[in-house]
Amino acid sequence: MKKVSWPHLPQHAYHWMILLCVNSAFFTFLAWVAYPEEFKALVLAMFLITLITIVIGVAVTWKNQRNKQHIFYRFLKEPSAEREDQLSQALGNTYIEVVHAIANELRHLKDEAQEAKHQSLAYKTFIESWVHEIKTPLSLLHLVLQNRKDEMSSLVYQRLDHANITIHDYVERILFFAKLQAVHVDYSLKKVVVSECIEDVLLELQSFLEEQHVVVHTEIKDIPVVSDERALHFMLIQLLVNAVKYRNVDSESFIRIETGFESAKDSYYIKVTDNGLGVLQSDLPFIFDQGFTGDTHNQKQSTGMGLFLVKELCDDLQIEINVESEFMRGFIIKLLFPKV
Repeated sequence: MKKVSWPHLPQHAYHWMILLCVNSAFFTFLAWVAYPEEFKALVLAMFLITLITIVIGVAVTWKNQRNKQHIFYRFLKEPSAEREDQLSQALGNTYIEVVHAIANELRHLKDEAQEAKHQSLAYKTFIESWVHEIKTPLSLLHLVLQNRKDEMSSLVYQRLDHANITIHDYVERILFFAKLQAVHVDYSLKKVVVSECIEDVLLELQSFLEEQHVVVHTEIKDIPVVSDERALHFMLIQLLVNAVKYRNVDSESFIRIETGFESAKDSYYIKVTDNGLGVLQSDLPFIFDQGFTGDTHNQKQSTGMGLFLVKELCDDLQIEINVESEFMRGFIIKLLFPKV
């Protein structure tokens, strides 16, 4: 059932009602003085007339208020010249200049918003097109690196492969960020072989991990997870890259990847643990905020986008994400997948 909105009466309406009641009370007193015999009949007649007058006045005022409210909201929605005239007529000549000034400002703001929308759409289209086009030379670079690996020194190959992985990671971030801004996001939900997905991620990051001297330990059990495989691949890349960025260079760095079932949450999980710098307790509530890099000496090499995108994807895919950390004692992040 639709709820009816009852607009408030204007302040002057209450003033007139009070004056009418005072006036009726005064004439009631005069009637009592002048005609004491007919006083009851006169009082009853004046009371009824006053009541009827108030009811009619309130009804007319309420109807006018409701009509003005309807015209005003239509004007706000579409401040055209026609609706500007309708509002001016409804409010009276006193407000013509005010309504005209408001209409001009609203039309100006609407034009600016429309222009900003067109520019944003054009920019989004360009970025998405650029992302898809840049993948061709990146694929060629990867192919050259694989085919010419024997012609390069180990150090040169690692550096070039590191650059290739970093560029590819940034391109994927742009693509997923643009995807998350869409009104309707298409995900391909299916059963994911988690062990194969993790193996693919580790193979892709192998040279990067070796160059950064980070050892990865795995304890993987195949778990029945239903999700978007590409999104999961991207999230695992971000978690590992984040762990490497915030590693402790003064000690031997490692990352541990575990999978299993958590009975307390009735969910399957993928857990990524590292022995890096960790996160300050004051920073922990903000690690998923866009652009947040934390208060560590490694923040210059971080954009603050990786964990933000991971959290956004988790929200879309109904994956619970938990984190634990102590500063200089490492970082634990766990993805919890619902049983299907």
